[in-house]
Amino acid sequence: MLHRFNLSLPIVALAFSIGCAQSSTPSVVGYPGSQGADRIVPPDLKTPILITLNTQTSALEYWPIQPGGSTTPKTLSAPLGIYQSYGLVANRDTVALANYSPAEVVTYNVKTKASKVLSDPYGGPVDIAIDKSGTLYALNIKNVAVFKAGSSQPSELSCSSMTEGIAIAVDDEGNVYVNGYGPGSFMGVVEYRAGSDNCRVLHLRVERGYAGGIGVDPKTDALIVVDNPNLCAGGLEGRMIIYPKPYLQRTSRRRNLGATYCAGTFRLNSLSNLNFVSDSTVSAGYPIIDQETYPSSKPEGVYQDGRYPQGTFGGFTTIPNTLPN
Repeated sequence: MLHRFNLSLPIVALAFSIGCAQSSTPSVVGYPGSQGADRIVPPDLKTPILITLNTQTSALEYWPIQPGGSTTPKTLSAPLGIYQSYGLVANRDTVALANYSPAEVVTYNVKTKASKVLSDPYGGPVDIAIDKSGTLYALNIKNVAVFKAGSSQPSELSCSSMTEGIAIAVDDEGNVYVNGYGPGSFMGVVEYRAGSDNCRVLHLRVERGYAGGIGVDPKTDALIVVDNPNLCAGGLEGRMIIYPKPYLQRTSRRRNLGATYCAGTFRLNSLSNLNFVSDSTVSAGYPIIDQETYPSSKPEGVYQDGRYPQGTFGGFTTIPNTLPN
């Protein structure tokens, strides 16, 4: 079922991709910006951009971040040869993509165009996080592959309390958090303390409906959890709960992200004053990204690909960015 995978912009695409395995490289003939470097529009990296992966062409695309959003993404890279990447993070000029199939993490520098593939031996990742040291945490449904900065040989984090991971985050101290499902109808967040392979369940507010996403505000170190209490049927979709350190129920603040369908993946900008939230049209018609103020959640715009009525992108991040993200 769709909601069991962080239902949102990336996972709408993930569900379709899993159900329709690709036997060959998709054709990109006729796609604007798909014919090579001559169609690539390099951004002014001093201007903030919102980056995504076009899951039809396998090229990175971007929108300049602006009031109101945009319907016309520009091509940022030549095709990368990956089509099932639904989690992106950024470290300076380098974007890291969690590719579901084949199971790997791909890094791409938007300035030098250099790329690198890190094979994930533990399973297809559905989300990714990066800490202040540059360590990458690739989450698949059962566990986490941990790639230390500069290493292609990951270690593994696993937790008996988390059998279906949805989203992953890391805080300023290197503690790792996974939102998802576990035994006995558990839905919530587990924590791996920095440097430890052991996990513990955090006693946060009870999540309702479907688990959505998780992240950390790098400016304040607050933990942010998203769920969908109305089961993606309108109303309260994308309930964002903000937990200041030390992550107590009584000090938390709740906001309604006002998503049209299910909300899940989100990324803050480098100033932590804007939040980009995965969304889709009614009944997951096509993916969109909502731009909202943070932490007030005031709507400011929508990003989508106006060239394709069904949408073709998954996962997103921003440049510039602030670690962790």
